[in-house]
Amino acid sequence: MKNATKESSKTAMVAEKDRLIVLSAREHFLRDGFSGASMDAIARSAGVSVKTIYSHFANKNELFSHVMVAACTDHLLSEPLPPEEALAKQFAWFANATQPGLARAGVEYLQHLLSEEQVALYRVVTRDADQFPELGQHYQKNIARGRTGILIAYLKSVARKRSWLKRDAAQDAALYEALLRGAFYEQVLHGLVKVNPDAIEAQARSAASRMWRVLTTEQKESHRSTRIQGATR
Repeated sequence: MKNATKESSKTAMVAEKDRLIVLSAREHFLRDGFSGASMDAIARSAGVSVKTIYSHFANKNELFSHVMVAACTDHLLSEPLPPEEALAKQFAWFANATQPGLARAGVEYLQHLLSEEQVALYRVVTRDADQFPELGQHYQKNIARGRTGILIAYLKSVARKRSWLKRDAAQDAALYEALLRGAFYEQVLHGLVKVNPDAIEAQARSAASRMWRVLTTEQKESHRSTRIQGATR
């Protein structure tokens, strides 16, 4: 029993040091960029030695990756996606196979993408991308891919519930992401537009309207083509 308690206490201490290091690293990465943040400075802020940091994280890249994972508060972005049933419990809009449901999915996507922390992380990645191209890979793995995965799962569910045949959910998700981002995302990154709930709502509704038009129009054309082919046989 004593050994188990001792082991549990040791695990808790390691986890706490991990947390402190990641919090300090986040502060330095966001302020100084990836190249400007030094492991010495991060260690001082965390109250640990550089040696301790390297005993917890293999290198600076791994530490930055953990910072990005920690920024993903829903913990769905760097892990395998759960089944649709679990997604439907987490996101109320997931079971809604309508244009308003698509719009709510867009709002969720933009709220995360345009959160202060995510915008700051993206700026760090783009600032040092030329010197450290692996940063883009970390961003894609830990943040972008997870959000895209959620949209793909949702659009698959929509197509199934609506009996839409021959839809490619991955292509549909890529198009919807492009519509959601549009010029709006670039304007936010450059400080030309202030992020607020109304702006996000308007952008999501506009993107959902155009996306739903694409989905339904293509489906009607597919049905029409099927009927014509059947009539000519």
